[in-house]
Amino acid sequence: MSNLRLYTSNRLENLAQILAGEVRRPLRSALDPETILVQSQGMARWLKLQLARQHGICCNCRFPFPRAFSYEAFRAVLGDLPAAEVYDPEQMVWRIMATIPAFLEQPEFDAVRNYLGTAQDERKLFQLAGRIANVFDQYLVFRPDLIREWESGADPGWQAKLWREVRASFRDQQPPCRG
Repeated sequence: MSNLRLYTSNRLENLAQILAGEVRRPLRSALDPETILVQSQGMARWLKLQLARQHGICCNCRFPFPRAFSYEAFRAVLGDLPAAEVYDPEQMVWRIMATIPAFLEQPEFDAVRNYLGTAQDERKLFQLAGRIANVFDQYLVFRPDLIREWESGADPGWQAKLWREVRASFRDQQPPCRG
């Protein structure tokens, strides 16, 4: 994380060319990976292909998303942060999965109860929790005003209630570490 460079262009191909030129120069340590921020897994795959096309191979490159990279940077500087982001979707899945059953009898959760059905299918609950975690993650990024509204208690809907409960569970204890 010692050298940050930002390039802009309205042509993706131009940016790929510049990137290929930048990674051609070796890093100080052969074991340090090149870190290239991307907005999607599709972009990471496309860049890997472009770099492999230019250099014959693409290896020892990591492609984190900006949020994950910034959290790594904060951890490197501050040091006392948890290993995983508190609101990481992979962390939220488990909290949501544990929280949903307690709310299923409430009228606001009729749609969720109907979706899950009467059979206790843990796989279906896990898949639903994963989808909700990803939606909550998108809300945090693109709709922070909605999250603030939910936290104020203004919205009585099922998503708002679930968010408040999941948020409280993160506040009450440290999130579990991954891996």
